[in-house]
Amino acid sequence: MPIKVRCEGCQTVLNVSDQAAGKAVKCKQCGGRVLVPSGDSPAATRPRPKAKVASENPDDLFSGLDLDRAEDAKRKVCPGCARPVRDDDVECPKCGVTIATGSLSDKQRRRVERKGPPPEEFYSTVWPNGWKFLKKHWQFGVQTALVWTVCLTMSMTSLFALNYYVTNRVKSLHDMVKAGGKNIEIKDGSVRVTVPKEGGSNVVYDGTYYTAKGTTITLPIPEIQARKEPPSLFWMGMTLVFQLGFGGWAWTLATTIAGVTMAGEKKVKRFTLDFFGNLTMGFRFYVWPTILTLPLLVIPMVIVPFNLQAGAIIATSMMIVPLLVLPAAVVHMAQKYSYRAWLLTWMARDFWKTIAPSMYIFAMNLFLVLLVPISVAIAGAVMQAKISLWLLTQEAAVLEWLKANVMDFGEGNLRFLFYQMPLVFSVLFTFFFIVCSLMSFPAVFMMRVIGLYGLYFRADLAVVNDFPDLEPAGFGPRYLAYLVDNIIMMLLAGAGFFVGTLFGLLFNFYGWSIADQLALGVSIVATLGLWGFYFSAGESGSARATLGKWSIGLIVLRDDNKPQTRQQAFARAASAFVTSLTLYIGFIMCFFRADKKAMHDLMSKSKVVWQGEQT
Repeated sequence: MPIKVRCEGCQTVLNVSDQAAGKAVKCKQCGGRVLVPSGDSPAATRPRPKAKVASENPDDLFSGLDLDRAEDAKRKVCPGCARPVRDDDVECPKCGVTIATGSLSDKQRRRVERKGPPPEEFYSTVWPNGWKFLKKHWQFGVQTALVWTVCLTMSMTSLFALNYYVTNRVKSLHDMVKAGGKNIEIKDGSVRVTVPKEGGSNVVYDGTYYTAKGTTITLPIPEIQARKEPPSLFWMGMTLVFQLGFGGWAWTLATTIAGVTMAGEKKVKRFTLDFFGNLTMGFRFYVWPTILTLPLLVIPMVIVPFNLQAGAIIATSMMIVPLLVLPAAVVHMAQKYSYRAWLLTWMARDFWKTIAPSMYIFAMNLFLVLLVPISVAIAGAVMQAKISLWLLTQEAAVLEWLKANVMDFGEGNLRFLFYQMPLVFSVLFTFFFIVCSLMSFPAVFMMRVIGLYGLYFRADLAVVNDFPDLEPAGFGPRYLAYLVDNIIMMLLAGAGFFVGTLFGLLFNFYGWSIADQLALGVSIVATLGLWGFYFSAGESGSARATLGKWSIGLIVLRDDNKPQTRQQAFARAASAFVTSLTLYIGFIMCFFRADKKAMHDLMSKSKVVWQGEQT
């Protein structure tokens, strides 16, 4: 039966096999040397207490039975944790102790020291483990293929509609310029509408009558005006939304599988499609490579003024950097605090410390997932002329058949809406479904591989999962959050510009000579309003953070650790605008202050802190 001994170093009680009697074993807690008493030692020869018997009644069948010896002597137990083990077990499957000696083997000791499995087992584990995971989660492959197909098809169809509108609109505007004669001309990069000085004169351009005698109105050229109009902006927005959906699904599923794998779980218990949540993650999918490679883009920016082609080649080649560090980035993104995934220095460190498995995963990703789209892209680039000619021929034949056998819509917008657009959608859906089906299952397999990478090499990665609750965030993480938010601010500025364009069309309709200046003023006001709404809505209430701050793991609170109200958050946004007028010196203050507060933090009595465990 097992012998219990106490380590004199750490006072841990050990259960060791009776075969170790009279020998020394290693303490599994501190690694110290512990002597096991032998059979003739004082501890072993100490008189045993009187055995308990079941009953003294002579008529009792179990009378005289020694209950202390009423145990299964044939059952083998672990000397470390006293759990039952099989006869053929060399090590305890629960605690890893060698059953014969009662101590950890070198392999188990390395596992305990690294807080994970030995890294050398990674290469032999990824293939069977990944394949087993894929067979259990085959539905993820199907869902991924469908989501990617729908998103890419809708995105490309929206681009097709955008091209149709812009092409026809530009042609129509140029025809109007030609019809206007000397009163309408394209000069110095703009359309100039001049109203004669004669009484009763007016000039018509794009359905607007300009009647102010002797005035000249400057308008954008047709190519720019067509892209600024509401239909163009709508199709651009649709393209962006579905592209975000494509990247968001991939990023969300990858981080979910990586997190489950690193937690030692074999199955993803619950994962549902959240379209709006995927849009948020899709933004991270496209922004992360930009932020990561931003320091490297200085090199092509310096070269471009001297050699445009060389600068473009260098900038394109730098896109391989996110692919190389992708495993480490996904592991970081699966944690509570993911800000190190956005820093090139930390990603370079993680890549260098795990260069062999990182290159191994890069090669697997290249041949299993990216080989299909790369091959399709190369084939499309080489055979672009032939493919385009064949598609146009087939489209014309189908349109003629529909015209002759269904209904003749002529050559206008109805023909495009009821014939061309559904036809393009069907062809694109079929094409993308084939391509995405070939990519989706290997992609799910690689997500599991990346999770195993995080499990086996966690000790080598600079993973951050714990911060003291509400610890102030420093300049670096806040600057990363600003870069992410800055991209959103650019998109909101585009929306503000759209609002200004609408008002500009209204001002031009009335023939105001300062229509362009008024439109610019409206654009600025609308942009500032949208920025204020974004920051006030994001940093108030239960949200407590903008998308950029939330991506890094930061929240905004008042000095008394309570969430801001909408009015307080708006005042903080206004304070940030005032701080920007100091040439950003007010923002840099947080780098030098002990409380890590910037100028607008002091003005609004707020602070930026790391998310707590209960967030």
